[in-house]
Amino acid sequence: MKLLKKGSTGNQVKYLQLMLKDLSLYNLKIDGVFGIGTENAVKKFQENATIDITGIADISTWNALVPYAKVPTTISYCYDIMMLNIQRFMLKYPFLDINSIGNSVMEKNIPVIRLGFGNNHVLYVGSTHANEWITSPLLMKFIEDFSEAYITNSNIYDTKASDVYEMSSIFIVPMLNPDGVDLVTNDINRLSDEYITAKKISQDFPTIPFPSGWKANISGVDLKNYQPFSQSLECV
Repeated sequence: MKLLKKGSTGNQVKYLQLMLKDLSLYNLKIDGVFGIGTENAVKKFQENATIDITGIADISTWNALVPYAKVPTTISYCYDIMMLNIQRFMLKYPFLDINSIGNSVMEKNIPVIRLGFGNNHVLYVGSTHANEWITSPLLMKFIEDFSEAYITNSNIYDTKASDVYEMSSIFIVPMLNPDGVDLVTNDINRLSDEYITAKKISQDFPTIPFPSGWKANISGVDLKNYQPFSQSLECV
């Protein structure tokens, strides 16, 4: 996660505000603007967590927030938020098998999460197209709900989660195209080489809005039609 402080803006600020609100430390609007209200809430959290009280969301603050990092469904979803959610999964749901299928162009790890060890194999892949990023929080929320049902010995929809876990192996790649997703959700620095290159590519497609309509990876490759990726996923 980014280092956030007074004056910071964006989706990660919104997520910070959501978590602080869930902890009853922040009662203002979820607006993605790190103002005095957000700063004071961060200070209260840092005091409660017995870490340095700076009002800045730094690495120690984010680490302390991991146990509270539930999957959000009301804000744009970027790679860093997903990885924080996965940290919480690892902490709370140790029975999950979390691995990697490789790295993106920008060297972001691409996780694959396995639910169950049964003989029925199922694969779900989210955010193959960057502007379809909504599929990532959908899959992550499913993992969260399934895992919660499993540890409480309850149902996921109308089926006992433990039965699904024993009969099936569900492989989930929640975000195949993290660079593209971060581009679409405005989580890439607009002065970076990657953003500038993508913008140049977009000029060949003037009818598609940039960056909101971007589908490809950061190099302009449509992963849905990229055969090596398709073949490797079939083998997961």
